[in-house]
Amino acid sequence: MSNHDEISTHSKCIEDLPEEILLRIFRFILPYKDYASIRLVCRQWERLWREIKQWRIENFSNHISSSTSAVSIHWQLIDPSTKFNLTPRFSHSVCYVDSKQMLYVFGGSRDMATSLNDFWRLNLSTRSWERILPIGQYPPPKCSATFIDDENGNLILFGGRSKIYTDDIHMREQLHHELHSYSIEGNTWNLHSNLSEPGPISDHSASIVAINNQKRMIVFGGMVGTMNQQSLLQGTNDLWQWTDIETNTWTMIQIDCNRPEPRKGHSQFTLNSNHILIVGGLSLTRVCRDVWLFSFQTNQWTQITVNNQYPNDFSPSNDDLPYLPFCFIPSSQLLITFGRVKRHPTEHERQTYSQYDFSHCDWKSHEHFLVLPSSSSDDSDEPTRHTNTYKRPLVPPLKTKYNMLELSTGLQMYRLDISNLFSLYPCVTWLPSKCTSVFGSPTRSSLYYSLSYARNEFILFGGIEKRKLQLQKLSSENDHRLQSISGTLAFITISNIPL
Repeated sequence: MSNHDEISTHSKCIEDLPEEILLRIFRFILPYKDYASIRLVCRQWERLWREIKQWRIENFSNHISSSTSAVSIHWQLIDPSTKFNLTPRFSHSVCYVDSKQMLYVFGGSRDMATSLNDFWRLNLSTRSWERILPIGQYPPPKCSATFIDDENGNLILFGGRSKIYTDDIHMREQLHHELHSYSIEGNTWNLHSNLSEPGPISDHSASIVAINNQKRMIVFGGMVGTMNQQSLLQGTNDLWQWTDIETNTWTMIQIDCNRPEPRKGHSQFTLNSNHILIVGGLSLTRVCRDVWLFSFQTNQWTQITVNNQYPNDFSPSNDDLPYLPFCFIPSSQLLITFGRVKRHPTEHERQTYSQYDFSHCDWKSHEHFLVLPSSSSDDSDEPTRHTNTYKRPLVPPLKTKYNMLELSTGLQMYRLDISNLFSLYPCVTWLPSKCTSVFGSPTRSSLYYSLSYARNEFILFGGIEKRKLQLQKLSSENDHRLQSISGTLAFITISNIPL
């Protein structure tokens, strides 16, 4: 027997591996294009693919659920600004399309005065960005617009805001009323005008609801202005529905009973064909920690009881909540967001680090004072943000104290359980933070970022980073120099699901 024949006799191929080894290998494949190709190889691999698919779903759902068992959170950070020439941004519009395995990103702000209208898509199979150059009626530069999939091959971009110059040195905020649709197959933008539309609007929410088997875009809240843009902006709590591209009809839903107060920056979710849920936001006078459920059968709003509102480690702080996006996990009936790490300092820490201000950790004192972070994207709105709010008084002894909250770095996962929304006593509950091991988390926390849920992973992009404070005083906590615009892209998975 020749040496060549001997080598061929003892060589092995991947089909010869035990199924346990194959399953282990398949777990490391991203759940997109290559993942779907596994099932096409042979019947054995198709059976293993089904097992892995079910394992991914159950594993993710179990570890992110209401249980308090320890889990690991894995972060994979990519800086697209250096690799793909993608401008860092915040308050941008994103839309995940599962059928295309793509995340689409439009516009946003790159600083306090400059909005963008560039259009990108993220290929989740290759983790790479691609600039899209469509034809047609292109949307203007803007931020804080809604961007959703109409489930008919089009992405709907509505509203938004930007800055315009009134003279050589002065600027004012401009709201947008345009509704554009992007055809994924045709790669074209189209403008849909209608005199009965809600008018100029930004910081609102939108989602698709199948009402009587007809898909409608439902829009709630936001900041509104007039067409001539001369009057002051004001909040709204109106509820609108838009039909589709063909009919292009706007209708205000008439509501006579109790309703949420006007707000902006909130999150909206479609639960089923009859209900939408509103969470968070910011009104003219307060941070909105309430939760509201709307029924299309009765045309009524219902305020939902919120449990575990104030324990520091259960829910985001007032400083962060209005500026954090939520995403909905249907399999676990959870709303997820990521905010600054919070913890209760021990008595030993209080004594050892007596130069720090721990008052933010005592919720009773913290809730009496509302300090809202200034917005790098909204200069003209700054007086509105601080009107009728109270700042913690800076008494002389605090001049040498530092805010421990600002020294906290990284991002923590917060979970709002909505599984009891339709029970006899409807309620939602902020769940305790899990005992987690965090791998690869960013060293800075962010606001105004986008958060999407794809196939058992979260995708976090952009935002305004809070730089790690190096003994900065309380009087400087809203200084813009402590903030930077982020272009970071993060893929977040739970437990031992590989990236």
